[in-house]
Amino acid sequence: MNASEAIVKIKEMLGLKFSDETEQKFATTYLEDGTTQITNDRDNDFELGDVIYVVGEDGTLTPAPTGEHTTQEGFVVVLDEESKIVEIREMEVEDVVEEEVVVEEEVVEELKEETMDFESELKSIKSSIEQMLNLMEKTNNEFNKEMEDLKNEFNSFKKSPSSTGIKEPKSLKEDFNSLRVDMFKKAYKK
Repeated sequence: MNASEAIVKIKEMLGLKFSDETEQKFATTYLEDGTTQITNDRDNDFELGDVIYVVGEDGTLTPAPTGEHTTQEGFVVVLDEESKIVEIREMEVEDVVEEEVVVEEEVVEELKEETMDFESELKSIKSSIEQMLNLMEKTNNEFNKEMEDLKNEFNSFKKSPSSTGIKEPKSLKEDFNSLRVDMFKKAYKK
């Protein structure tokens, strides 16, 4: 680090600004794409003969390529091989109209595609909902039938006696008589 760099570093740390320092302001603008920034090398607006630079993301300046460049403000800047401005003109209305028509056509095509995609998705969703409703209706019908069967079984159970009647036991004499009669019948059949 040399002395001037050290002074600059100290000045930054202390937040000092010396009165003899003047900040240079170059003319800057963006090209119509909105991402490329260009600037000149002088403290004024763009003029014929100015060298134009592309400002990189890190702030580095690179000479702009040869050709026509349209700014966001609607000016066409024509550069030579040395990146010097050889012509500045306003963009022709026809160019703007053609660009708008092309953009509108692209937007219409995109909207048609999106609409078709949306309609396809909508049909798919509608079909899925119909399937779900059919399944729910089938399940509901099965449930109602099972509930009706359960009600019928319950009512049938409710009407039946809670226990069977008590039978009087046969007396031993009746049992013996019944056994004798059975034996007699068997013997007679032989």
